[in-house]
Amino acid sequence: MSYLILFAAVFFLSTSVLFVKWTSAPAETAAFYRMLFSSLMLLPFLDYRSLVSLRTNTRYAIGLSGVLLAFHFWLWFLSLDYTTVASSTLFVTSSPIFVLIGNAVFFKKRPTPKGLTFALVAVLGGMLVAAGDFQLGRDALIGDALALAAAILIAGYWLVGQHVRTEMKTNDYSFSVYIVATIVLGFMLLVRDTTFVAFETVNWWYFIALAFFPTLLGHNLFNYALARVSATVVSITILGEALWGMLFGFFFFEERLGPFQLIGAAVLLGGIYLFLKEDARSVRADVAS
Repeated sequence: MSYLILFAAVFFLSTSVLFVKWTSAPAETAAFYRMLFSSLMLLPFLDYRSLVSLRTNTRYAIGLSGVLLAFHFWLWFLSLDYTTVASSTLFVTSSPIFVLIGNAVFFKKRPTPKGLTFALVAVLGGMLVAAGDFQLGRDALIGDALALAAAILIAGYWLVGQHVRTEMKTNDYSFSVYIVATIVLGFMLLVRDTTFVAFETVNWWYFIALAFFPTLLGHNLFNYALARVSATVVSITILGEALWGMLFGFFFFEERLGPFQLIGAAVLLGGIYLFLKEDARSVRADVAS
């Protein structure tokens, strides 16, 4: 059931690229309202007593997660102004590389050799998906770099979240992280003198859609899954967002698919499937021992 939830979360999370591309508001403004509206939507579902009684270390971890998430959204939204949907989603979903490194360095959790191999296969597939976009020029490379930085930040977010999430209910954790991200992004708007409201009215609908579909039905489902599967499994599954990004780019933004993208999609999905299968086998072996 946890894996089914993860795949549903991938689809909803992937829809964010549509609303980000359609909005005409600055990247940090879109990110700010995504987090603000997401926080407001969660208010009726919170356990306020639990939030008040959180341990100090948990509060610090939530603060760190919120900061990482805020800058992740800002950089990723900004990358879509420079590069294609396929390239941006590929680089931003390369987080498994950094999650694997983080788990090994900080938490001494090393994947099985087979698991590591299948993870690298999935990452290779994602790289093939976007290989055809590298010739687009300097702007595309800037966008790729921004998306890669966003991937590093979201990897940190998953690493922190896999430990904090087990102490909190899904909605409480999500709200806490989102409200911190809202504050960080609001401060960024003030510092950069970016507009809060000077944009076309239709953008409000895009902000609401960003809050509901990819956040509450995407990130929230991932936060739920973090208490049941490892951050590595979550981040590997998110690689499926690269495939959805490729499809959305083709159908909505007329980004043509080349042979590298088609082959890469097959390799990516195969790598995800084999990794999840190996992870399930490894968990069963640990339980048996």
